[in-house]
Amino acid sequence: MNPPVPGVDPPAPVAAALPGEAATTAEAGLGVRARIADLMEDDSAEEIEFVGRIVVSFLKRAPAVLAALAGAIAAADAEATARHAHALKGAAANVGAGAVAGLCAEAENFAEAVRLGELDGHPARLEQALAEAGAHLAEALARLRAGRPLLP
Repeated sequence: MNPPVPGVDPPAPVAAALPGEAATTAEAGLGVRARIADLMEDDSAEEIEFVGRIVVSFLKRAPAVLAALAGAIAAADAEATARHAHALKGAAANVGAGAVAGLCAEAENFAEAVRLGELDGHPARLEQALAEAGAHLAEALARLRAGRPLLP
């Protein structure tokens, strides 16, 4: 696993999800559900539909951003790597995908420090984290649509 870039601290919510400190699968699922609950103003059908659109948009767009990020890393393009990592980090944090956001913060930090060689294997780890986040997000949406509580 890649260490954080010395002298560059990720934002506090992202730091908790960095590799080596990643939440367990159950904790990650709870984190996603907690964030989705935060996005909800009430339990109305309109609110569920709104949050559903946010989640579906993330799930549709994230793979393309990840592919662009992987391409930028492969091309040793630090500027594009930082830009794509930053975009995916924000989108992931918005839906509670902390592991994805943490890995993106790490990629962004290495890109800004022009240390792209440190990111070998990073796209594969991001792909795995994105798949896990997708499963948690789908489960959260299913709970909402079934009228089940998101949080214990």
